[in-house]
Amino acid sequence: MDFPESSYGAVAHQEKSEMATPEEDHGWQIPINHGDFTILKKNESQLCEVLQNKFECVCTLVSPSVEGNSESLQVFREMLIPGLELSVWKDDLTRHAVDAVVNAANGDLIHAGGLAQALVKAGGSEIQEESRRLVSRFGKIPVGEIATTKAGRLPCKLIIHAVGPRWIAKDYQTCVYKLQKAIISILNYVTFYNPDIETVAIPALSSGIFQFPLDLCTEIIVKAISFFYQGKQLATNLKEIHLVSNEHPTVVAFKNASEVILRTNKLGSRMSEEATPPFKTVLVNDVTLQIVQGYIQLQETDVIVNSVNPLCGLGFGDVSISILQQAGNEMELEFNEKITELLESPLVLVTGGFQLSCQYVYHVLLHSGHHKLTKILRIAMKECLEKCLELNKTSISFPALGTGNFGIQKSVAAEIMFDEVLAFAKCHLKKQLTVKFVIFPEELDTYMAFSTEMEKTKFKLCSFSNYNVPQLAREEKRENGLQAKSPAISLKGSNLEKMKEAQTWIQRILTPQDHHIIENNLILYLGKKEHDILTRLQNTLRVSISEIISPEKAILEIKGAQADVIEAVMNIEHMLCEVQEEVARKKELALWSLSGQWTNWQPPNQDEMKKNTFLKCLKLSTEEIQAQKKQFESCGLQVIKVEKIDNEVLMAVFQKKKKMMGERTQGKPVSHRLFQQIPFQFCEDVCRVGFQRMYSVPCDPKYGVGIYFTKNLKNLAYRVKETSATDELIYVFEAEVLTGSFCQGHQLQITPPPLSPGNTDCHDSVVDNVSSPETFVIFSNTQAMPQYLWTCSQDRVQPRYYSSRPRMLSSQQPRARFSRGSSVD
Repeated sequence: MDFPESSYGAVAHQEKSEMATPEEDHGWQIPINHGDFTILKKNESQLCEVLQNKFECVCTLVSPSVEGNSESLQVFREMLIPGLELSVWKDDLTRHAVDAVVNAANGDLIHAGGLAQALVKAGGSEIQEESRRLVSRFGKIPVGEIATTKAGRLPCKLIIHAVGPRWIAKDYQTCVYKLQKAIISILNYVTFYNPDIETVAIPALSSGIFQFPLDLCTEIIVKAISFFYQGKQLATNLKEIHLVSNEHPTVVAFKNASEVILRTNKLGSRMSEEATPPFKTVLVNDVTLQIVQGYIQLQETDVIVNSVNPLCGLGFGDVSISILQQAGNEMELEFNEKITELLESPLVLVTGGFQLSCQYVYHVLLHSGHHKLTKILRIAMKECLEKCLELNKTSISFPALGTGNFGIQKSVAAEIMFDEVLAFAKCHLKKQLTVKFVIFPEELDTYMAFSTEMEKTKFKLCSFSNYNVPQLAREEKRENGLQAKSPAISLKGSNLEKMKEAQTWIQRILTPQDHHIIENNLILYLGKKEHDILTRLQNTLRVSISEIISPEKAILEIKGAQADVIEAVMNIEHMLCEVQEEVARKKELALWSLSGQWTNWQPPNQDEMKKNTFLKCLKLSTEEIQAQKKQFESCGLQVIKVEKIDNEVLMAVFQKKKKMMGERTQGKPVSHRLFQQIPFQFCEDVCRVGFQRMYSVPCDPKYGVGIYFTKNLKNLAYRVKETSATDELIYVFEAEVLTGSFCQGHQLQITPPPLSPGNTDCHDSVVDNVSSPETFVIFSNTQAMPQYLWTCSQDRVQPRYYSSRPRMLSSQQPRARFSRGSSVD
């Protein structure tokens, strides 16, 4: 039977309208008991990495609230170097669960106010007493240095008292240096001098009583941390650095600084080195306010705003020069003509846009050194917005007015500009206007100041009924707020099936038992490095790890106390994820070489390869899909979704093979439409590098040691019920397989036999029955091209709707036994 290019294969050529819409982000909370929370908290970094790599889910451990409406919210997380994570938290430092908490101290260690007072109040007077003894013995602690004391009743092992600088504006550079020194002192201690510290919490040092500007403070702290570990491979026990505050503006400032400096956030959108961050947007009534990293002269809005010193003209200042160069000299001629005609110098002067992508330029006329500059800025903002109303303009772009040569502090300018836009929006309820605050890409401190002000604005406006908060943001607030009495795992992702698999995996590893089975053919690829890791885990965790290899599958069995077993499983799963990526990477490089697309240039780097998306979701309502869907359902498999595989490199290699086989068979049919069940964790690898024997569901290799496909969906469904009875979701690939010339298969065959005795040419595949084949076995992965991935359920559930309220996992709850470990391991 030929692969039917004119029937179901035609789906490959469907219009975009038949593609399903992109999936939205989803958030779940999985309640767990306190014992499991303690175990997982110790291994949080590994847990998050495994869930990200295996299931593309973002995970946060949610602490039980201690009192009142206290919240613990993680808003940023990213790896600094392998094994060391930086995160930002909204939490009370007196209750934050880490090994060491940093206190913002004075040199005398008198803890009489701010964070220091709160820590002593919560931890007990012994903290102050020990501090007094320490200063009495060693003297006052210099600015930029640290001292340590016991933690009293606090939930940490010790307190690191760091003495930051008091802010003196005229001594700016010294203040910056001393704050950097204080952070480096903390990092040196926790990294090199105290092996008992695995987690440390750092506040916004000096930003409180010592009045260090908040945005500058958080920028310096994050930069110091990033620089300290940049490019280093350290032998340290430190695993996590938490930047913590219970004040919303400080949390926002930490988050913004981390995203801009590290250029990524596992809890949010990613930014490449080349790409600028996405627009930050807030909508008030009909006014849309955006922060954009870009160039003011390139904005495509009705109006662009310029800031000009009338005594110097348009050729002075970065913003004005950029606008003038883009607009051309005609704008300067009009500006000079208008300003000389006026009896009084206006606050805002309007010219045409000329070669700019705008109709008008509003020139805000500011005088350097004016004692009421901030008041003038406020009036100018109001006038610019009112002129949009007068001229019926719907979009306007502002630079960071006054922050350059005019000397207005960035945070002050941001506050004024935001306030005036909001005031305009409230006064003109039906005026549709898009307002952009455009920040030069290289001005990171300005961008952070405006981003912080936007977050403050959102926070203040949350209670206003006319303020539009996106649905996802409201859901995240509910999901992440810790008003629940029990701890939980917060899970976020854009793919419901992957989230369901992640939930199932979590439930299985938390099932009370003294052993756990990991079934994964990648175990066959473990080398000396990986076996050394297994040996170390056995020695340090008091577990036994057995490796069981059979023709059908490879297994690791871990035995020991539950806490030790879970920790071992986390480490092993993390290791297997790395092995899986390494194997896929090597196979992908081989594909590039075979395809002929890799000649004088290198294939994409590893990160680019991993970003490739080869799956395109199709609508279930199309005629072709409906016909095929009925075939699945007649076999007891309920179709949840179908995705088309689009991989140009894989297709190029396959077509080469198909052409060669067609020439040899002189045009006779060489392919069949066949099916193969694949465990969840290997689905994306199949789309990326094609079918591999190790990716398939284990089976008895009675027809040869190769890659097995079936022609009959009923046979596949029957086998699913026999071997995957506990799996809620089943993944079936539909493929075009080059079967060519085939013969009867035998168990010991590792390649197809010769066409005839003594013949150097071989068959292309083997089968279960030559006269009426149902099972086909190939021995080269280039002979099969995955076409569609069918996600199915064995139960009659409605497609794509899962409970977002998973049941409580408890050691008292009876659990089902699983016959063969986790199918997604």
